[in-house]
Amino acid sequence: MIYLWFPVGLILPTLCGWLALRVLEGNSPVLYRAERIAAAIPVGGVVSTYVMFLVHLSGIGSFSMLSMLMAQLLVCAVLGALYWTKFNKTAERRIAVESPVWKPWQKILLILLGAFFVAKMVAGFIFLIGPAYFDDVVSNWNMRGKAMYVQETMVFEFEPGKPDGVASYPPAVPLIKVWMAHLGGQWHEGLVNVIHMVWYFCLLVLFYYALRRMFSKQYALLGTYILSSIPLLTIHGAAAYAECFLALMLLLALHWLYQAVTTHGSDRMSYLKLGALVTGLLTFTKNEALLLHLPPILLFVFVLMLFRGFTMSEKRKMLTWYIASTVIVGLPWILYKRFHDLGFGNAKGITGLEIEYHPGVLQTIFANTFFEGNWSLLPVLFVALVILRWKTAFRTPLVIFTAFFWIVWAGQLPIYMFTPLYIEAVMQTGYARGIIHLIPAVVMVVTVLLHQVLAKRDA
Repeated sequence: MIYLWFPVGLILPTLCGWLALRVLEGNSPVLYRAERIAAAIPVGGVVSTYVMFLVHLSGIGSFSMLSMLMAQLLVCAVLGALYWTKFNKTAERRIAVESPVWKPWQKILLILLGAFFVAKMVAGFIFLIGPAYFDDVVSNWNMRGKAMYVQETMVFEFEPGKPDGVASYPPAVPLIKVWMAHLGGQWHEGLVNVIHMVWYFCLLVLFYYALRRMFSKQYALLGTYILSSIPLLTIHGAAAYAECFLALMLLLALHWLYQAVTTHGSDRMSYLKLGALVTGLLTFTKNEALLLHLPPILLFVFVLMLFRGFTMSEKRKMLTWYIASTVIVGLPWILYKRFHDLGFGNAKGITGLEIEYHPGVLQTIFANTFFEGNWSLLPVLFVALVILRWKTAFRTPLVIFTAFFWIVWAGQLPIYMFTPLYIEAVMQTGYARGIIHLIPAVVMVVTVLLHQVLAKRDA
């Protein structure tokens, strides 16, 4: 019965996210109904927990049930007032790309693949709600959440006099768990972990609608199935880590920037505002987002300033929105970390690292990428298609996804090759999890390029 509190607990954060997205869309809504709800769940989770953090930072409230409830009600009230008084509440986006009639074999295949997917998710759910034993679940995400739930404040030491490195992680994920625990009246591992599978479903739904803007329903489902079939991503969809959560937020940031490049007029500004919001929120998800993912996204924004396809007014607004969102969300958290002497790495600070070449890292990375089952055939397919269709991969707006992967992937190599963090690659822990964040971008490139190859064959 305690699991009935989960949908109840999801209402306010989702409403926060839905209103935030709808206000930014204004009178030019660009999201489909189901897509907006799927995006509102993660976006609302970060928005609401960020406001909870600010309330705690100001000293007005704590992480008690009442303070967290009032913070979310405040966000909903402000955004709701803006939405109700200023914007058209009836306009909705309609899917423009038509789909052919389903053939019998397509229906049968859809049923079989759907049944297989449901079976995997049922098994994953049973695994997810069981006792936590993954290292980062026990020693980080759930432990910090439980400590915040009990003490109703930010926690830096789990043992007196021993500051813990994971205290430097942004608190969005633990605070969502704290909110669920408050509603359930106790810290229940199963209750607080369900959100991870919901994020995984949201990732698939949002990926489907990203493809649906370009392709038929059948092909969009095919691309989504490819994403759902990546073994390590599926495993993390049923694990209480934050990798799928970050992958989801990155997909939103990249896809909405991509859509801004490929559309015009008021729709373009809606996408830019949405993309700016999620880009700013990345700083409050995981440390990797601030150090590895935010810089290339902002680089793309500055490069787009050089394109003639944007008017001067659009360029100024784009720059303003992205900088404002990043500063508003990122600056308080960065200053908080500096004030409390929290590191800027994951459990290990990035300052003071000894620089020394570590042999065996590149061999391990190569083996992990191409000769193990983490990614199935995706790496080979990705490299082959990028080489075969390099003009589309690098000379069209798809370069946002392609370049993002290569920049982040190449940026991680020196970290693993020349610092003590090499152990994360050699032991195949941090490197593989870092690739999970990039998988939606990789599958997006693969799906688009594969469609070109198949279309050319059928022509």
